[in-house]
Amino acid sequence: MGKAINVGGAPAAPGRPDNAIELARALGDSAKLPTKQLTDTPALIAQEQDMLVKCESAIENLRFAFWAAGKALQVVRDARLYRAQFDTFEEYTQAKWDITPQYAGKLIRTWRVAEALFQVKPGGGLETIVSKKLGYGHAWALTPLVEEHSVQAAVYLYVGLVKIKGAGVTAALVEGAVETLPKAAAGHKAKTEEAVLAYLASLEDETRSTPAADPAKAVRALAKAAKAFDAGTIQAALEHDPKRVRTAVKSLIEALSSVSGVKVTFTEDSDAKATELEAGAEDASDDTESEAVAASAV
Repeated sequence: MGKAINVGGAPAAPGRPDNAIELARALGDSAKLPTKQLTDTPALIAQEQDMLVKCESAIENLRFAFWAAGKALQVVRDARLYRAQFDTFEEYTQAKWDITPQYAGKLIRTWRVAEALFQVKPGGGLETIVSKKLGYGHAWALTPLVEEHSVQAAVYLYVGLVKIKGAGVTAALVEGAVETLPKAAAGHKAKTEEAVLAYLASLEDETRSTPAADPAKAVRALAKAAKAFDAGTIQAALEHDPKRVRTAVKSLIEALSSVSGVKVTFTEDSDAKATELEAGAEDASDDTESEAVAASAV
């Protein structure tokens, strides 16, 4: 919780997270923000470097918001700190923060593994990669492992992935590693690392065994897909078999984004519907409630 501050002449707000507000203020007057490149040189001038630092500080702040929000929501829920104004926790989250109880529950379920990973010290500089890569999407992908086994089991798996893939760790990789981890390996560091190696090796074998596609056929398939897959068709397919359709759409987006050069980070679970397009920042949620958490951030 931040100290009391005064924003734009409004009454002082006890506990308002002044760090986020100050980060936004540091970017300058909204009417004077740069809208184009300031110089023609590849290297950034001092003014641009300063602006980049301020921008990335604000974006980085968003990456950590889900951890703090989830932890705080659990305290409010378990200690019934909402009771002076609201009858239930569900009423509190919706009326006070405009987030659904479902999304609040997700934030609560992810904060423990996020806290453990942000504090882990695996050595060899890996903690730096963990702190830069971990976001809501990665933490949510680890949640099934946490709830079936333990936070420590999830820590071993994530650090094992980082050791091998480094900054190349994605939410999809985390999800796959969790799904394929043998129960006997969960919670055991060496066995988990062996399982992670086997999982990543299987992905490489699958890639090598996949025959090269005929470019002409691929062009025809893309053209046909562009005509067939309108919003109504996809919605109908979602209602018929939501899990398979979302998996297929996710794979298609990943394939197209790799060609277009647009980085796509998937931050939702199998029940979610949205992705966040970003240029190096990490996860968001399909829920619009993530805006409430952003006030607190590949």
